[in-house]
Amino acid sequence: MKPTLQLLLLFLWHSVLLSVCNVITDQYPALVSECRDRDSQKQYKCILSNLNKADWSRDDAAGLKLRLRQDFYWHPTKRIRRECRALTREEFKEMVDAINALKKDKSMSPNVYDFVADYHTNEAVNSVHFGSNFFGWHKMYILKFEELLRKVNPNVTLCYWDSRLDHHMKNPKKSLMFTSEFFGDARGPIKTGPFARWKTIRNKPLVRDLGREGNPISYKDIETVLSKKHHVQITNPTSDPNSQVEMMHNMVHAFVGGQMNDFNTSSQDPFFWIHHAFIDAVWTVFCRQLRHRNIDPQDDYVIVDNKMHRPERYMDHLFPMKNIDGYSDYFANNIYSYGDFAKCPTCLNSPYLKCDYASNKCVGIEIHEPRRRVETPPERIKTNHLSTPQNDFTVLAGDDKDWVYIPVKIIVRNALEKSIKKNVIGGCEYLGAGYDDLCSKSVAIVQSNGITYHGTYRNYIVNDASVPQWVYAYVGVKDPGTGSSQAFISVTDKNHQPCDAFCLDLKAKKYRSCPGVISVTNKKPRMYYDTLKEAEENGYPFNPLEADTLDPRIKMAFLCY
Repeated sequence: MKPTLQLLLLFLWHSVLLSVCNVITDQYPALVSECRDRDSQKQYKCILSNLNKADWSRDDAAGLKLRLRQDFYWHPTKRIRRECRALTREEFKEMVDAINALKKDKSMSPNVYDFVADYHTNEAVNSVHFGSNFFGWHKMYILKFEELLRKVNPNVTLCYWDSRLDHHMKNPKKSLMFTSEFFGDARGPIKTGPFARWKTIRNKPLVRDLGREGNPISYKDIETVLSKKHHVQITNPTSDPNSQVEMMHNMVHAFVGGQMNDFNTSSQDPFFWIHHAFIDAVWTVFCRQLRHRNIDPQDDYVIVDNKMHRPERYMDHLFPMKNIDGYSDYFANNIYSYGDFAKCPTCLNSPYLKCDYASNKCVGIEIHEPRRRVETPPERIKTNHLSTPQNDFTVLAGDDKDWVYIPVKIIVRNALEKSIKKNVIGGCEYLGAGYDDLCSKSVAIVQSNGITYHGTYRNYIVNDASVPQWVYAYVGVKDPGTGSSQAFISVTDKNHQPCDAFCLDLKAKKYRSCPGVISVTNKKPRMYYDTLKEAEENGYPFNPLEADTLDPRIKMAFLCY
C-alpha cells in the first residue's frame, strides 16, 4: 500500500458526520459489475463503453449534455518576500504579531510555534544538515512556517535578513536588527522588542550573544556561490573551496549566538526563519541560473554517501515530501518570490539602509546613526490569502441548473519517476481552438458519467504533478430531486490513464478500492452542494504542506501517477 494512502486511511473516523451521498461498495449496476477487473485501465474502458451504449428515457436526457471546466491553482498571485528593513512598519508589525500569535496558540503542545520549531531537532538535524537535503528541507520548512503565519493573518509574508548588509558595517554588532525596533536585544535574555521575555520549549529564556563567534555573510561569499555552475560546487561535503553555502550559513548562526548557535535549539529564535529565508533567496537565484542553462534543479541533486540525504527519502516531519521534491522550482515559480537584493544608490529605498559609496555596496544603518531620508519609502504590498484553489468556471455547452456538486480528493503521487511525454492532456482535444493553454497545463481530468441519467461533467485540474500533494475538486452530477442519481466518477491523468479509485466504506470506516460509483439523494444532511460557490465556502482546507486527514465528507479519493 502506498504511504500516502496509508496516511489517508489510518486517521481517526469522525462519526458525527453521516451522509446520504454514498458510494456504492456492493450491488453495483449490471453495466458496472460486468466490468470488474483488477486491471484498472481495462475496467475503466469497459465501464465507459457500457455507459456509451446504455439507454436512458427521453425525459432524463433532456438538456443534460454538458461540459464544464474548472481550473485549480494553488496561488493565483505570488507572495513577495522582502528584506526585513524594506518592509513598512505596518507589515513588520503584522509579521511579528503573527509569530507571537503562534507562540500563544495552545492548539498544539506546548504551543504552535514551539511544536513546529521542535522539528529542527535530534535525528532531523542529521537529515537536514551536512548534505544535499540542506537546501530543499529548509525551503519547505520555512514555507510551512509561513503558511502558519498566514492562517493568523492572510496578508503576512516572511521577510528575509540579508546579513551582507551587516557584514560591511563598521561594527556589525551595532545593527538595528538587534534593537527593540526590530528583533530585540543583541546580548543576554531578550528583554526588549516583539519577543521580549520569550521562553523556549525547554522553558528557558530566549537569549543571544551577538558577535562572540562567527560572522555575517559577505558580498564576496555570495558572488563566489553564484559564479558556480552546479550544486556539487556549493553543497556540503562536495563543494569547491570558499563556496559551501551551509558553512556560510553556520557562521551566521554562530554570530547571533544563544539558541541560534545550536542546531537543536536554533529554530526557537525567530531569527532562524529570516536567516533561512535569505539562504533560500540566494539558492533561488542559483536555481534560476541553472534553468537558464536548461538544467532542471532536480536533475542537479548531488548524491552523497549518506542515507539521510538520498533523494527518494521522505523528509523528516514534512511527509509526503521527499528530499528531491525540495529541489522543485515549482514553489518559487508559483507560490512565492523574493524582492530584489539591495543595490546602490537606492538600497531598497529603506530608511534603515544606506549606500557605502567607497565600495558601492548597501550597508545597514547603525544604532546611533540617524535614519536615512528617502523620497519614496517602501510601500505595503497587498497580498491575497492564497491557500484556497481559485476556480475558473465556464459552461462550454448546456445548462448547469440541473447539477449538484460532490467533493472528491485527488492525491498526486510523485510523478518524477513517470515519463509524461504528452504536451496536451488526453481527452482535451475535443474542446477545439482557444483552449491550448488549458489543455497543456492540465494534469488530470475529473469526470462523472450518469448511470441513471444521461449527462457528463468534466473538470480540468491544473496543478504540478511532480510533487506529492492533494487537492479537492468538485464533480457535477444530476440533481437527484426526490429520487436518486447514480454516476460513475473517474479521474484520468495526463497520459489518459485512469487513477486508482477508493470509496469510503461507511460500515468499515475506511476507504476501499472500488470502480467509482456514487449514489446521491436529497435526504438531510445533504453532502452535495447546489452551486460551486456554495461548495467552496464549506470548509475544505487547502494547504499543500498540511498532514492529510480523513474527512468523512469526502466519499471518494483518487491516487494518480
